[in-house]
Amino acid sequence: MQQSDRAQAQHTKHSSPVDEWTRGYVAPGFEPVANAFASAIQAQTALGAACTIIHRGEIVVDLQGGWREKARTQAWQCDDIALVYSLTKGLTGMAAAVAVSRGLFAYDEPVADIWPEFAAHGKGSITVGEALSEQAGLAAIDHKLTLDAIGDEETICAAIARQKPNWAPGRYSGNHAYTLGWIASELIHRRDPEGRRLPCFFNEEIAGPLGADVFLGLPDSFERERIARIQGFGLQDLFIHHTTMPWPLTFKMCLPGTLAFRTLNNPLILEGPGALDCEAFWRVGQGAAGGMASARGLAALYNAFAEGGEALGVTDEVMDTLKQGHAYPSGGLKDQILTADMYYSYGFEKPFSEWEYARTRSAFGSFAVGGSLAFADPDDGVAYAWITNQLGTGKWDDPREKIVRDAFYACLEMNA
Repeated sequence: MQQSDRAQAQHTKHSSPVDEWTRGYVAPGFEPVANAFASAIQAQTALGAACTIIHRGEIVVDLQGGWREKARTQAWQCDDIALVYSLTKGLTGMAAAVAVSRGLFAYDEPVADIWPEFAAHGKGSITVGEALSEQAGLAAIDHKLTLDAIGDEETICAAIARQKPNWAPGRYSGNHAYTLGWIASELIHRRDPEGRRLPCFFNEEIAGPLGADVFLGLPDSFERERIARIQGFGLQDLFIHHTTMPWPLTFKMCLPGTLAFRTLNNPLILEGPGALDCEAFWRVGQGAAGGMASARGLAALYNAFAEGGEALGVTDEVMDTLKQGHAYPSGGLKDQILTADMYYSYGFEKPFSEWEYARTRSAFGSFAVGGSLAFADPDDGVAYAWITNQLGTGKWDDPREKIVRDAFYACLEMNA
């Protein structure tokens, strides 16, 4: 039986209401996690949310709460999905890990060996690992993006290949908010024997085999009533409801010409991320921001990596590489877009001194605008996913999420 099937069977056996605010299941000894999860719903700081945590192959937390739409008439159900924004980068990192394990390309191989046009403007020495670790200096591209044409990967990838880097590659890293997905998609497309691009490769080789409700490109057959709709924020909210978003980023996002503005407002000019929650974007499967997923599905995928990657054919060498992490940029960890330190690595984010989101440095995962977080910690045997449809205005460690994660690790310590 596949791990996701075992996890589902276990949940079905033990599922029960938790309290008036939350539904789902917590294993004995993890009851404080349910209380922490419910606090955001009770305080109405989260419209809705879901959290699934697997430890050593066993589901210990599987919770849902709140509502899946602004009218607050439809409760968030256990198998509902939502747009998960930059949690998608972790899905792309998984696809790259599978591709490397199969010998399609290597992390230390120059991108231009796979994609010759990419060498323009001095980009010829950028490796696959550097590009996936957001060190290529291609965060902002001059090509004007629109939602109508955002699925035209051939045209967009040609524009990325022509692009002059925003900084000297390898010197810094910076949030490749959209471009990470297209770069990975072109690499897979050029080396996959079937010529598949990232969405098809991911759906057929990762989510499909694990039976997970995680999609790059939402199929017509998926029931739209199972989608938790996003309650976003406008740029004015970053000032009125400012929390932990760096002030320099808040201002630069509003100033045309800055790198942050050019990166984060293409294709959405000052509309805010909630505008991406639409049918046109769901269908595209944009590989850095367009994933649609349930918390259960994300946890099942990360659990495959927490258990060593064997279920997906990920080699021990690739797992060791993901656990160790990519070399830091030569100029340090300061993200040239977000204006704060961030450790990007092979499509994921890793713990570092300013953000120890897991107990061990073997962890890798991704966080998203609005507060969601998903990761695997192979050394600790943890797969974690917390998602919400009400976007917060912080960077990482959203307080609604962090209180749940802290409660989980406190329980883990007590149960050891």
